Amino acid sequence: MTASIEVLPATTAAEFWGLLSPEKLLFPRPCELLYRGQANHCWNLKPSILRRGISAAPDKQVFKEWAYLKTFVGHCDSIGLAIPNDSPAFREKFLNQNAPAGPGGPVSDWPPTDLYQLLALGQHYGLPTRLLDWSTRAYVAAYFAISDVLAEKDASADRLAVWVLDIEKRAHFRELKVVTVPGGNNAKLAAQSGRFTLLTQKGGRGRPFEGEIALDLYLIAQPLPLPIKKVTLPISEAPAALKLCSLYGVTGAIMFPDYGGATRATEDELSTTPPPGALSFWQE
Repeated sequence: MTASIEVLPATTAAEFWGLLSPEKLLFPRPCELLYRGQANHCWNLKPSILRRGISAAPDKQVFKEWAYLKTFVGHCDSIGLAIPNDSPAFREKFLNQNAPAGPGGPVSDWPPTDLYQLLALGQHYGLPTRLLDWSTRAYVAAYFAISDVLAEKDASADRLAVWVLDIEKRAHFRELKVVTVPGGNNAKLAAQSGRFTLLTQKGGRGRPFEGEIALDLYLIAQPLPLPIKKVTLPISEAPAALKLCSLYGVTGAIMFPDYGGATRATEDELSTTPPPGALSFWQE
């Protein structure tokens, strides 16, 4: 019998907030929890690069993913931005198309562990990769789900969701990797308490990749207790939930400590709270 993921449906923003409270762990101790917010509770946990379609030939898929990374590095170079683990040897080994560890190398080893930090940096800034973003803080994940809903990232959604993943026993799930990147040179990653997961696949030249690409579906298929749950909230409660985020110091400006973050926080705030004296005409 296939297991099903436990869903905890909140009715109000206050109930949602309580379910995600750090004082109310959703798994028995010892546990190590990660949280991911999504604007639509129906979405699977599928990495961005794989939402764009998968090449039938693994070598072509690997090359596509490598090309995104190589191009990202080129644009970082053009504006003087540093990349993790950078050195002539690193570039020759991993960013040279013809190197054994490049896209022409063993498909089953993709992506090599030495590229994890570079992939995480790109993923954090919106580059399509095989990684999924998570946070060690529940309310940070809630903020992203709520903010995306208010920005109308998916107008068809009726509930948003925060996924809760217990990685305490991740060694039992061989294909699941947890990627941690130092936040010392990345203020956004530090502010968001960011972590990443990677679901590896088996593959070889001449045959397609094997294995699930969506983390939730992969976990359901394992003969082990499910280490994942989902907390949901009606979209109509998103404005009230955003106000709770603000009360707890979780805003776009804090999550993105730059001018872009200040802009995001402004959009969030004015989408739910018109300025004084403007209530009668603000939505016109």
